[in-house]
Amino acid sequence: MPALRALAGAVAIAASATAVTAVPAVAHSPEHVRCKTSSLVAAITRANARGFGKLSLAKGCVYDFTAPFSGEDATPPIAVPVTIDGNGATLRRGTTANLFRLLDVAAGGRATLSDLKIENGEVTDDGGGVLVQDRGSLHATSVLVKGNTAHNNGGGIENLGTLRLVRSRVANNNAAASGGGISTEGSASVISTSIEGNTASRFFGGGVFNDNRITISRSSITGNRVTAGDGGGLWNNFRMTVDDSTIVDNAASDHGGGVTNAQLGRATFNRSTIKRNTAVLVAGGIYNVDSGSYLVLNHSSVTKNKAGNAPGGVFNETGDIVVNKHSPITGNRPTNCVGSPSPVAGCTG
Repeated sequence: MPALRALAGAVAIAASATAVTAVPAVAHSPEHVRCKTSSLVAAITRANARGFGKLSLAKGCVYDFTAPFSGEDATPPIAVPVTIDGNGATLRRGTTANLFRLLDVAAGGRATLSDLKIENGEVTDDGGGVLVQDRGSLHATSVLVKGNTAHNNGGGIENLGTLRLVRSRVANNNAAASGGGISTEGSASVISTSIEGNTASRFFGGGVFNDNRITISRSSITGNRVTAGDGGGLWNNFRMTVDDSTIVDNAASDHGGGVTNAQLGRATFNRSTIKRNTAVLVAGGIYNVDSGSYLVLNHSSVTKNKAGNAPGGVFNETGDIVVNKHSPITGNRPTNCVGSPSPVAGCTG
């Protein structure tokens, strides 16, 4: 028995020693990136090589790129999980530089950005400021994407993967084709974000072009325009849910100053406002296109929109529109819904 007690004591001491000497998991400290474009390029290169990165940019620095890293990318495509704390820094293409975007998230890359500005990118293809490739993802919080240009789609951001914007601004970007602010053919969520003053020169979606799934909540879509097409604020061709948001003061040269819901589009507006949008032809507020389109207004209003021809509020071609209670369609010019090829239930005038 004494021998057993001694053995038990030895085991307890060993266990205690093991518990005391256990090494906790080590959190990776951020790599501080000097205020030089070459330092940022090198930091992303190292992150890709090691399989992850946590970068802290120089506070308030303007990383002014005068040449691309490769092709139309100012920095190496992010191919692994990388977190970038901007600390108020700006990534900017120099005004006399060749054409390139500021960030590219490649397949397998997961970029998490905060407190950062992305400005003056310009590319001959898609994604003037940022490109998110298929199977890449971008999560941006408190990020400004401003003054970027794409000669095709996605003046500010082109998303083919997964996009999440929180408390951010996408402003004054331009696309020669569709999606002046954002073009998304992947999945996207936009939360407490302003999409404002963007332009699509041809085709669709001055503010947002959506051809997949998008959720917009507590956000504003304001002052966007399409100069030769439809959907000044929003253009949707698949699944779109808009909650507690405003679509105001957008414009289209053709149809759907506020919203165009295209042939495959299923759009739901909850507690949202579509107001003071304009279209040169018809449907200053909402243009619901073709037999496959389906749109629901739930506790949402369509008011004070204007078009060159009736109706100025809601135009329903051959699709379906459900107007639930407390969803007024009023004060639109020249009419609210009169002149629509298919009726809009509950809408008069």
